[in-house]
Amino acid sequence: MSETIRIIFVDDEPHVLNGLRRAMSGAPHDWEMTFCASGEEAVALMTEHPADVIVSDMRMPEMDGAQLLEIVRQRHPETVRIILSGYADASSVLRTVGPAHAYLAKPCDSQTLAAAIARPLTLRRIMTSEGLHKALGGITNLPSLPEPYVKIAEELRSPNSSIRAVADIVAQDIAMTAELLKLTNSAFFSVGARITTPLQAVRTLGLETVQALVLRIGIFRQFGAADPRTNSMMASLNSHSLRLARLCEAIAETEGADPPTAKMAYCAGMLSCLGMLILLDAHTEPYRALMAKTGPETPLEDLEQEAFGASHTLMGAYLLGLWGFSETVVEAIALSGRPKTSGDRENPLLTALHAARALGPPLPWLAPGVRDVAKPDADYLQSCRKLDRIAIWQELSTRTNGEAK
Repeated sequence: MSETIRIIFVDDEPHVLNGLRRAMSGAPHDWEMTFCASGEEAVALMTEHPADVIVSDMRMPEMDGAQLLEIVRQRHPETVRIILSGYADASSVLRTVGPAHAYLAKPCDSQTLAAAIARPLTLRRIMTSEGLHKALGGITNLPSLPEPYVKIAEELRSPNSSIRAVADIVAQDIAMTAELLKLTNSAFFSVGARITTPLQAVRTLGLETVQALVLRIGIFRQFGAADPRTNSMMASLNSHSLRLARLCEAIAETEGADPPTAKMAYCAGMLSCLGMLILLDAHTEPYRALMAKTGPETPLEDLEQEAFGASHTLMGAYLLGLWGFSETVVEAIALSGRPKTSGDRENPLLTALHAARALGPPLPWLAPGVRDVAKPDADYLQSCRKLDRIAIWQELSTRTNGEAK
């Protein structure tokens, strides 16, 4: 990404474009903004000069916002894509689920719009660091998306998606079904009744959680190690990620998150250790030695950065971003060790995951009393007005960790 940020605004109504010009007049000096009256004009412009961000109205003649952003997604996948529309009907929103990163409703004040543009750009700068690409480029066994996960993702994008259809996809993979049922009936979920079919599991856990579980099970399967000690470490990482997920969800619920947000917090916690799995598989002995060096003055992520070129959080978040996970989940994982770098607007998933890593179950490989995140970030929590919540989260961690045993 160049130092100048190129942003294209698209709307077929001249007075709306003029309003956007006025609203964004106070934008950062490095934002180069262009205003287009049609999707066709924007596509032609991007062919010559690709943009970092495109913000489009939904309802336009000839080519609407969803069609425009789908073309941009295919031709310029690195571009941040935002829908800004006064029409928030369900069918319009569903059509933008794939091609759009964010959906903003009109009227939208300039601060909200600017934040929606700036937030993913900040994350992209972090995620496209030379060290990260060098680290991933040196790993030959990067995981691929499990086939059941791909099928479930396609099903969920369908306007006619159903719980039964998702359950049928899981049922096609016997080993995946066995793992899913084993986890669903474990202490991590405490569902109360015995779950015996994929359909029961999907109904009980919800689509987002099942989708994340299928991804996680498939990734762990790909990294099956022959070394008994490495297998043991992977098993403990498996257990740790589930405990972390449960605490993330509990913290989000305590902070008033709605059920979908709480479920996404669970998914963020569950998938936050993906990068560790990659490093453990690719650099087994060096990574074990690195764990032994971790301490209050030598944070794990700093040691990972020095040894491998990138931390496990950035590696995992980068892959999840490539696989189409939401910006909020990717940001939560990428910045969970250093949340104050996220900017001035709280991401509840980031808050929950950071608190869970700082206060929840410690990584089992570290020395007693040592954490991968030494303590909650007071500056970040102060900016979110959550500093007084630490004691409550600590109590919640103690209770949640005890229930999962």
